[in-house]
Amino acid sequence: MKRRTLLQGGSVAFALTAPGLVGPAFAQPALSTADWNKAGFEAKTAADAIRHLGSGTVVASRDILIEIQDVIENGARTRIEVTSRIPNTQALSIVTDRNPYPLAATFHFANGVEPYVSTLIKVAESGTIRVIVSADGRLHAATRDVKTTIGGCG
Repeated sequence: MKRRTLLQGGSVAFALTAPGLVGPAFAQPALSTADWNKAGFEAKTAADAIRHLGSGTVVASRDILIEIQDVIENGARTRIEVTSRIPNTQALSIVTDRNPYPLAATFHFANGVEPYVSTLIKVAESGTIRVIVSADGRLHAATRDVKTTIGGCG
């Protein structure tokens, strides 16, 4: 009898999580592939990548906190944590100036979500890491200089 109950419960769980059936709202993608910033991710310079993030001038901000090692031993996998204290943060982008493709990542935030990111990025060579935050139609930026040692990929 317990086996039958277990199988019935498993069938319900499968039905709720199977593709195309009703499932939790958080499991749905926020952006489609048509929404991604192709031009920004294909840019060869940091200036071009930033230009594709939005219009207007970029204003320096102390309300963007960047946690990354000053000396990076493995540039192929570098942990970075970013927090934005700028109200109404809608997007956060990480740009590595010396990478072949400088735009490393872009994250979009829904209203009310804490703008915090922890991820791994590639840092090809010593240089500047920029975080660009889009909030209320304006771009804000913070920078951090890092050094990649011999163990890095640069």
